[in-house]
Amino acid sequence: MSGPTFFLVKVIVSALIIAGVSELAKKLPSLGGLIAAMPLTTLLALIWLYTDTGDYQLAATFTRSVLFAIIPTIFFFITALLLFRRGVPFPMILIISFAVFILGAVIHQALIPNGMPN
Repeated sequence: MSGPTFFLVKVIVSALIIAGVSELAKKLPSLGGLIAAMPLTTLLALIWLYTDTGDYQLAATFTRSVLFAIIPTIFFFITALLLFRRGVPFPMILIISFAVFILGAVIHQALIPNGMPN
């Protein structure tokens, strides 16, 4: 399977997982959070990347990049948690936390543009 059909399959599978996690989180926030923290996005992206390219080295480089990208992601969640504790309005929590993530991502890309220092 390739081309537009495979792209549609990727979109549908990915969307179903995201929607499923958000529905689960409504009833079981702890389990929803655990599943959301799982590397589902990474797993799907890694599968789609390797299926699309068959490039083992590219998949390995992508995996290293994800490992080091965890740092800006952690900054996002620490910022959000601190802002929730202070009672900041939800939209502002998202904006500020994402801005912190973007700053971390820019620094990440400046320091290790190929995913990992040599």
